[in-house]
Amino acid sequence: MKVSTYDLNKIAEKLNLSIKDLNKAFKKKILREDEYKETKTLLFKKEFKGIEKGTVIFLNDNLDIVRGYPKTYRAITLYPTLKKHFIDKVVVEEKLNGYNIRIVKIDGKVYALTRSGYICPFTTKKVKKFLNLEILDDYNKYMLCGEMIGLNNPYMPYYYKEVDRGYENLGFYIFDIKERETNKSLPVKERINLCEKYNLPYVKPLTVVDKDEAHIHIRKIIEKLNKEGREGVVLKDPDMAVPPIKYTTHYTQCEDLKSAFTFFFDLGMDFLFSRVVREGFMSYEFKETLEERKKRAKDLGEAILLPMVETINRVANGERVSEDFELIFDSEDDFDEFLDFMRKMKMVIKIKNIEKINTNEGVKIKALIGKIYNKTNDKIISYLNGTLWE
Repeated sequence: MKVSTYDLNKIAEKLNLSIKDLNKAFKKKILREDEYKETKTLLFKKEFKGIEKGTVIFLNDNLDIVRGYPKTYRAITLYPTLKKHFIDKVVVEEKLNGYNIRIVKIDGKVYALTRSGYICPFTTKKVKKFLNLEILDDYNKYMLCGEMIGLNNPYMPYYYKEVDRGYENLGFYIFDIKERETNKSLPVKERINLCEKYNLPYVKPLTVVDKDEAHIHIRKIIEKLNKEGREGVVLKDPDMAVPPIKYTTHYTQCEDLKSAFTFFFDLGMDFLFSRVVREGFMSYEFKETLEERKKRAKDLGEAILLPMVETINRVANGERVSEDFELIFDSEDDFDEFLDFMRKMKMVIKIKNIEKINTNEGVKIKALIGKIYNKTNDKIISYLNGTLWE
């Protein structure tokens, strides 16, 4: 695919960039070419001149643009952060533990885009199967933004009873509807009304509170979600007049650390500092006793050390550790297509098991796939063999 065959002036104009900036983005490999089947796109690998990471330009006659989903900033303290950030009311929604997807319809075809801007074949097929997407015929300029959750997903496997289909634990919940070329969000009530009109699953508000008292109510919600092993909350202005912010539970911080320190040479440092800081401020704001604080410290220490030692033991015993996920495919062709996609993403994978299963929807392919973290495996072997720490 040669980008030069397309109108770069028009692309620059639609993005409100100069040709010089566009060429600079190409040169720095911030703007890259991609292809899904016969659909050719450009995608932004990083934020650039106000263009969000994950923004995609479809290289069709219209040069359709899908803006990247903006970063959601985090509240480290509930008070006074919420009082300063919000205008009046605060809508509290549960933050689901999955992966962020934008669903669009371009030239009559549905695409599911990952946060990074890639068209994921697995997710695209699932959303077309799970959702009534007539909304995108009637509102073609919109994109449906949501979370794909469940144990049987390739990016963030976590069990949710709400999406258990018997043979597959997977589902999609909309948390935002945006104009895809401007990134302007619909007000919360308008988004909910559209989702209900088209019978689409969406994240329902837990409550709406005044900003001055929001920290009191949200602390109670966080404590409840923490006991239930849930991720946290996203806080929104009813009219989406200010950006949403998020706040996560102690449980989630510890689970993130457990996952990261299972593959500690690959993920450990990226996960550690920010989560420990969150825990420190949470402990302070919640006015914990010394006993409660020690319990929190014990949880954190176990989340870091126990999975690390378990990984060292497994590698020492000759195992090559991997992050495993089990996926359900409608056909062998769908399975092969997803493997090609994973390899394109430069993921090192191993097929651990594959079998055919009978379901009420016919025969499916169930595959257990392991994602290999080479750095963790190789460095553990090296240190076990006597290499000195630099």
